[in-house]
Amino acid sequence: MALDHVFSPLSIKGVEIKNRVLRTAHGTNLGCGSLSDDLIAYHEARARGGVGLSLLEASSVHWSGPMTMHAWDDSVIPRYRELMKAVRPHGMRMFSQINHMGFLQGAVWSQPWSASEIVVNPASGMTSRAMTTGDIAEIVDAFAQAARRAAEGGLDGVEVHAAHNFLIQQFISPATNRRTDAYGGSFENRIRFFLEVLRAVRQAVGPDYVAGVRVGPHNFPGGLNVDEHRQIVERVLQEDGLVDFIDVSHGSSGVASHKIIGGMHEDTGYELHMSVPVTRAVARRVPTFVTGRFRTLDDVDRAIARGDADMVGMTRAHIADPDIVRKTLEGRAHEIRPCIGCNQGCLGGLAQGRIGCTVNPAAGQETTLNEDLMQPAATAIDVLVVGGGPAGMEAARVAALRGHRVILAEAGPRLGGAVQAARLAPRHGGIGDIVDWLEDEMDRRGVRVLLNTRVDRRFVEEAAPDAVILATGSTPRMDGRQREVPDLEVDGVGRDGVVSSLQLLAGRHNQVGGTALVLDDVGSYEAIGAAEFLVEKGAAVTFATSHASLAPQMERALVVKPALERLTAKGRFTLLTRACLKSVGENQAVVGSLDGWPDAAVPAETVVLVTANRPEDGLAGELAAQGIPVHVVGDALAGEFLPHAIRSAHLAARSL
Repeated sequence: MALDHVFSPLSIKGVEIKNRVLRTAHGTNLGCGSLSDDLIAYHEARARGGVGLSLLEASSVHWSGPMTMHAWDDSVIPRYRELMKAVRPHGMRMFSQINHMGFLQGAVWSQPWSASEIVVNPASGMTSRAMTTGDIAEIVDAFAQAARRAAEGGLDGVEVHAAHNFLIQQFISPATNRRTDAYGGSFENRIRFFLEVLRAVRQAVGPDYVAGVRVGPHNFPGGLNVDEHRQIVERVLQEDGLVDFIDVSHGSSGVASHKIIGGMHEDTGYELHMSVPVTRAVARRVPTFVTGRFRTLDDVDRAIARGDADMVGMTRAHIADPDIVRKTLEGRAHEIRPCIGCNQGCLGGLAQGRIGCTVNPAAGQETTLNEDLMQPAATAIDVLVVGGGPAGMEAARVAALRGHRVILAEAGPRLGGAVQAARLAPRHGGIGDIVDWLEDEMDRRGVRVLLNTRVDRRFVEEAAPDAVILATGSTPRMDGRQREVPDLEVDGVGRDGVVSSLQLLAGRHNQVGGTALVLDDVGSYEAIGAAEFLVEKGAAVTFATSHASLAPQMERALVVKPALERLTAKGRFTLLTRACLKSVGENQAVVGSLDGWPDAAVPAETVVLVTANRPEDGLAGELAAQGIPVHVVGDALAGEFLPHAIRSAHLAARSL
């Protein structure tokens, strides 16, 4: 594909952007509110990789709406200048997104501000305070001053955030604006605050500085959807020179958050059905931006060629691989590390403190883990990696990248480990993209792969490696909390129809009955995948979990709500929380309650057990006893999630 559209330049009010690749604003918390060296390095890596335009971390304009970066005083100006000093030599343009979260701000020490006092903050449980006219004037000026700081700091433009149910949209939407003064009631009144912000921003930065807006349909009934947004952008564009671009992203924080950052269940361009009607309404008047899980420049080029927008966001794709543009230009598109859309490293990492990435351990730690800065090992050694799952494959790749001679031995007939079964779950196939990429990278790096090869102490002694990385994973087992099921073996197989989720998905249990029970003691996506597989096979599924909700470990990844919607759509799914499995009989199981409710018999021709796995680390002790250096990684180290497996392997291999 020629990629003529994505590699064509774009001019926005004299700011020349070298290509149509966009990174939208997103929280990282790499500076805990400040523009830190880590945050600068994070953006510099993407600038070096060839991105045309990036929007700096969503920045709060006022202390009453704190976010992961603060732009409410002049101390940020010299940091902006340091950022531009780092990225400008690479030709990447930088805009700042300025915002106020309104009632969505998560601070518990301050009552949130909003258009009205009727809304309860889902994070803190606090009711918002209706802003006075004095408050409104203060926030309008705060937006203007934040824009001024961006201009004085040398950034190329600003974007006012009026989407995702944040403060400006809280004023515009009748669902959250119950005011009876000049800022409530009619459409013209509800949009008044937005227009005042835009006018103040324009006055602060002058007529020649780039200033635009992000708007976005809510994607829920009764919200500000497509038709309302056509009206909003038309009203904004009535005033000449007020905005220089329109950025459209749908979804609503707190109501439809999973639509803002769609997981792997969403297709490429999943937002376009709500974004394009808005962008086409303003086409040829101002440049337009869209986003929606774009991962390749081919997909971006097609969207631009169709006239969907002038620039297309590839935000998570560039978290996974900062060098997408550079690799594509150099004819190395096949080397691009894929974003798998799991949301566990980016959103999950942010929820735990700072952004990361499941497939790219260097994301957010570019000052220490950037692979471009990796030095070859002083002495090349022989490395044996035992286990060909994602941890073993990452360890082998990085060890080879360091210049070592690497052999990977896998007991099974193919690489990929449990991910090969997990990718068979409905709408979860994208998780397998990373093991496909790792397999290609190992081949390219010269890793010698031995399949159908079981490794024991004698094998290691004969191979005589200088170092061993043990990535033997883990195996299913029954929960040890006094819930053993009579007549079941430890590995979860005791009678026909009782299996682990991986056995089910891998096709080692083909006789799926009309009824099924999924027992989940882990709270990950594994049980969801098994349940959806069974529902699509026509089974009526009872999902019993020891947790208080469905898959609580995955809530931060924004995949639980859409999964629950799919599971319940056919009316063949029942959820039992705080439950345990008491016994299994012929075509039924007895489920008990951890809260003391009476036991219940559940029809179950198939029983799927998702319990804590047992690390397969026995070989480590044998090797250590023989004085052989061994590093245990992945699930063999701790039965965690994919981000931990890949990261632990990456760090172990770098240490050699």
